[in-house]
Amino acid sequence: MRIVLTRREALDWPDGVNIFIVSLAQALADLDHEVTIVVGSLQSHEEYRRLLGPRLDLPIVALSPTPLTGLASAAAWLRAKRIIDRLRPDLVVHSEAVPLPLRGTIVQVVHDLEPRSGRLAPLWRSIRRFSTKRCDYVVATTTELRDELVRDLGMSRHQLAVIPKCIELQAYRGGDLAARERAILHSGTSPYKDPAATIRAFGVLDDPSVGLYVAGDITRQTQAAVDALPDRIRGRVILLGSADGQTVRMLHGRVRVAAFPTRYAVPVASATVMEAIASGTPIVGSSRLSRDVLENDVNGLVTDTSPGAMAIALRSILNDDALWLRLSAGARRMAQRFDGFRVARQYIELASGGARRSYRHGDRESGSGLIGFRRENPHSLRRLSSNA
Repeated sequence: MRIVLTRREALDWPDGVNIFIVSLAQALADLDHEVTIVVGSLQSHEEYRRLLGPRLDLPIVALSPTPLTGLASAAAWLRAKRIIDRLRPDLVVHSEAVPLPLRGTIVQVVHDLEPRSGRLAPLWRSIRRFSTKRCDYVVATTTELRDELVRDLGMSRHQLAVIPKCIELQAYRGGDLAARERAILHSGTSPYKDPAATIRAFGVLDDPSVGLYVAGDITRQTQAAVDALPDRIRGRVILLGSADGQTVRMLHGRVRVAAFPTRYAVPVASATVMEAIASGTPIVGSSRLSRDVLENDVNGLVTDTSPGAMAIALRSILNDDALWLRLSAGARRMAQRFDGFRVARQYIELASGGARRSYRHGDRESGSGLIGFRRENPHSLRRLSSNA
């Protein structure tokens, strides 16, 4: 099967969408499908390889060496239509709204509903709604996103599949308890990742036997939070900067706990959380993480992100061996949900299941006028959702 994976933005950055795209592409290639990645920009193949650590040399078509905006972005994606059509794909998986009529089965994957910043934010939201309503399938990566899309697009729940993001499970090797360092990992320094919350909690924890690793660009806010710590523990914080993918994967399997005081308007499935899960590492996280990736007292602890509350949760996992062992075992069980091969097969099932968008086939469901599937396969999305 010929498959194209797209993203409107740049590929050379280790965010959750890019981790998903690379992991899914590798699994599909291993399953003997012909895969091409088409992205808005790719400034450096070297940085892409360093930050994402792909195992395979995947075919990548970058529309520009630098990020695209405005009319330049629209013109580039018109070129992309010609490129993609020449590939004659059987399946196209969009990880951001791309309002192009393309060959093959079109799947729109919704990773988040965070509002875009900038002057063109309203336009991109309109494009997302337009594009989502005109594809063959809409996939939400969490149950919370599925429920929000029901409200946002006026769709019924059975018209949306829930398929999680994926990672390459074999790339993660978590040590047993005896091999773990008394340390915390915070991955990501974008504002919504709230690294300062983890650093402040580390200050309240005030345990010189514990270390803290922070992966991601060293921002002014992150540095200021470290500088505010007492001298006796400030030296226990290691700001890794933009660490390579191999280092981040190694740390996930070496630390005793991963901290995610993440702030999302709608809970999403962060790929960095999945990396901790795949490593058997318990999580301390906010309630804004999806319940699909953090179940309280199963693979981690859900907590308020105030410094005191986070410190209590971190101390529990750092100091209670029985709790750590139970949560680590829960994480390893949960990791199977996010296996790249399992997720890849669910996308292949979409392409081969026979259902199509009603507007493309003239079989419009009465009433909604939005999305309707052929009646001979009415339960296909429910089945995929239950497998997710």
